[in-house]
Amino acid sequence: MTDQFPPFSARNRGAHARVDNDCPETARIGLLHLLGQLVDKRYVDDWKIIRSELERIARLRPGLNTIEIDELLLGLPWEKVYDFCERLYSHLTTGVFRYDRETEDTVVITTKTEAQEYVAKELQRLFIEENLAFEFTNGLVRRRGRQHTTEQVVRAEQVLGDPRLLFALKHFNKALRYFRNVSQPDPENVVKEAVCAVEATARALFPDTGATLGDVVKKISGDEVGQLPKAIAKTFEGLYGFRSGGEGVGHGGAAGGSVTKELAEYTLAVAASQIVLLVDLAAASEPVPF
Repeated sequence: MTDQFPPFSARNRGAHARVDNDCPETARIGLLHLLGQLVDKRYVDDWKIIRSELERIARLRPGLNTIEIDELLLGLPWEKVYDFCERLYSHLTTGVFRYDRETEDTVVITTKTEAQEYVAKELQRLFIEENLAFEFTNGLVRRRGRQHTTEQVVRAEQVLGDPRLLFALKHFNKALRYFRNVSQPDPENVVKEAVCAVEATARALFPDTGATLGDVVKKISGDEVGQLPKAIAKTFEGLYGFRSGGEGVGHGGAAGGSVTKELAEYTLAVAASQIVLLVDLAAASEPVPF
């Protein structure tokens, strides 16, 4: 059961900034150790195929250099190391089989899916140990959010499955793509698209209340049961104000504060929560069918 938790070094680290836009040497050395384990387990055929893939990613002519594998990996640009991690999972990892002479059949020892699960788990463990700003999920390297952010995003994605919210879902998916972009982070567009998703949700669920998020929030606010409390309504106004006034977000020349990756993640998490709340409010206001 201990595999369900981050290692002690990560739990004891505190709130230190994560390593962003880099893949430090220690992480690359950890990856080399993992490659050795995979070759030993036969989850990767041999070191030759690893060298070939590293040469391909580095755009070196195959077989015409004498650079050692560790030097190849240590010399890759940081974003290319993450490319290699994805290729390691998707193309280099293989199942393990043996030939049974008595039955003359091939016996499966480890399926490719099982081997890939092992690779994914170990890569994710490495990313956590190294305090990287990325995670390895579903075969891809993605920008990592805090657990709270992840939970709120999942809840928002669930409610955005409503056909009425298709336009809002498009905006929310754009925000996620900008947030998870490894090589070109764009916090300004995370804020823009996340708040646009909130506005699109509000307009779709309360179509007769106004054309903007501010209009909708004003109409559905009040002190009655089922209304949006006015104090909570101010959080919608605040987020929308940051979307309009944040530097590089809504309007050219706006001076409402720089958008950092931390603020972008906060905005994404709050926007996800607001989407869920709007859906709950809309459901509560619908007449009960008889």
